[in-house]
Amino acid sequence: MQFNTQSSSKARLKNDTLGEDALQRLYGIYESSLPFGQFKQVCEDMVQSGGGKQARKDEIISAIRSTTSREVALKKAQDFILAGLGLGV
Repeated sequence: MQFNTQSSSKARLKNDTLGEDALQRLYGIYESSLPFGQFKQVCEDMVQSGGGKQARKDEIISAIRSTTSREVALKKAQDFILAGLGLGV
């Protein structure tokens, strides 16, 4: 599996709507006993509620929907949030 990274540490999103609180919520839900399908929906909703271009969000959501791995769904949502914080993922 290959992951894309951004080339600079400058925040990609000018109006970040997600932050460290969103990461903490995501990790808490990941560690809970929430069924996989519902966890994927949480990840999708989190990406959709973030800032940025809709085409990129649709791409990430599509990857979340098609995965059969809880870890991949977490990574996609996590990377989206971190990119919005300018942490270069």
